[in-house]
Amino acid sequence: MIAVDQDKTTIHLTRGDSTGNEYNKLALNCTYYDATDGQEKEYMFQPSDKISFVVFSKKGYTKPEILRKDFLLSEIGYTEPTTSPEIPLSEIDTKKFPLLNKQATYWYVITLNDTTTILGHDEDGAKQIIVYPEGSEE
Repeated sequence: MIAVDQDKTTIHLTRGDSTGNEYNKLALNCTYYDATDGQEKEYMFQPSDKISFVVFSKKGYTKPEILRKDFLLSEIGYTEPTTSPEIPLSEIDTKKFPLLNKQATYWYVITLNDTTTILGHDEDGAKQIIVYPEGSEE
């Protein structure tokens, strides 16, 4: 299982799962305030945009990363602009989380082009990814 909670920031993930299935998608979007017209708008991601998805130990921004996925949207098949690209995670990626017999909470950050934090620690706190144990112990 890979799902985003109703708060649109908390990610639930079963260790060993991938985003390859139609029901296991991890999409993101980015809204911004346009000062020219005073409206909130959806950012249009371009195929040349770089997305970084980084996971840390809870309260561990200064500790080694558990998982890092850096990719250009063009590298994962986006040829046209989109408002909600998907973050690809493989079974190998999600097995980088420690093998535990209980759920564990980690923090994550998503950045755009190495300059803009889309999701991360803000006034609502750290963005969390909750990892559940997998069914097998491979």
